[in-house]
Amino acid sequence: MLAGVRWDFLWQRHQTLATLFAGAGYPTVFVETTGLTNPRPGMATLKKALSRVGRSLGKAGSPEGHKNLTVYAPLTAPPTSQTFTWVNERFLIPRVLRDLGKIAGRRPVVVAYLPTRTTLDLISGLEPRLLLYDCSDDYVQFPGAPGNIARTERELLLGADLVSCTSRHLLKKVKLLRSDAFLSGPAVDYDRFAVLQDQPPADEVSTVCFFGDATRERIDFEAFEAIARTGFGLRIVGGLDCLGKKLLRMPGVEYRGEVSNAELPGALAGVDAFVLPYRVRDLTRAISPAKTYECLAAGRPVVSAPLPSMEELGDYIYLAKRPEEYVRILRSLWDNETEEKIRSGIELARANSWDARFVELDGAIWRAM
Repeated sequence: MLAGVRWDFLWQRHQTLATLFAGAGYPTVFVETTGLTNPRPGMATLKKALSRVGRSLGKAGSPEGHKNLTVYAPLTAPPTSQTFTWVNERFLIPRVLRDLGKIAGRRPVVVAYLPTRTTLDLISGLEPRLLLYDCSDDYVQFPGAPGNIARTERELLLGADLVSCTSRHLLKKVKLLRSDAFLSGPAVDYDRFAVLQDQPPADEVSTVCFFGDATRERIDFEAFEAIARTGFGLRIVGGLDCLGKKLLRMPGVEYRGEVSNAELPGALAGVDAFVLPYRVRDLTRAISPAKTYECLAAGRPVVSAPLPSMEELGDYIYLAKRPEEYVRILRSLWDNETEEKIRSGIELARANSWDARFVELDGAIWRAM
């Protein structure tokens, strides 16, 4: 798996699928991100870079408790300039391919994420038995993405044996080139979040929660501020960028920071409702957040921005376009929320479990072999 994130990053589709492949008995190699944009300056970035270099010079390892799974940290430069691309092709990628040849053997099945020149070069060297491009974001819209990202993604789309898309917005775009592309949306580890259903509902909303990576590029912080100013307790679990940290000075804001995947359900205990205040723009329109099903599995109401994928779930969640609408909906939730709506959301989450999603994806790979 040529992943688009580090193994220790906020848990998402990449890590989940790698774990499921390994759990199904396939020897699986999780290759951490080879980079999409230039790193931001600062000490935090420097520490991460030094840690990455240290890990890439060491041996690949298996995370505790994960049989058949190896995590490998490649040493590569971001493919954002001709100089970096030259360094990758001349010095760094050959070493990565030698390492992966020893770990994964000849002609592996490859699941690719970042549609960059680095990914294409790795695929070429690996000579995969089958290539799946799991298209999970609109990378052309990413700030700082390589200038040739549209061309390299086109090359990946045309060269892949299978193309899956995580949202209908992405699927519509991809089908212009690949009419055989199919939808493989987000899912939920249902049993882990269903334990939160045992928490009795409150008479009114007191604590509101967002969990995930909160950055100004994707998240409407004005909605957070409006919620906190109105007197709700606001809990944020996950990453928070420097600009967003001014929220921590507001009364009632509780920041839990990043927690492990195993600890996440516990960090959500005591929450009355969830908010997903994405900024609706070109960068985010293709997003179909897996956390939506996680919130529904917990049996709690969800108030979200009207992303295309969220509008499709309008019978199960509440949609808010502006900060004041989040407040209005949260104030009136218990006047509108019904046992039937809660139950239908739970059943929707159960039907979209990762076990069910993996069976679909695994079957598609075997049929294409």
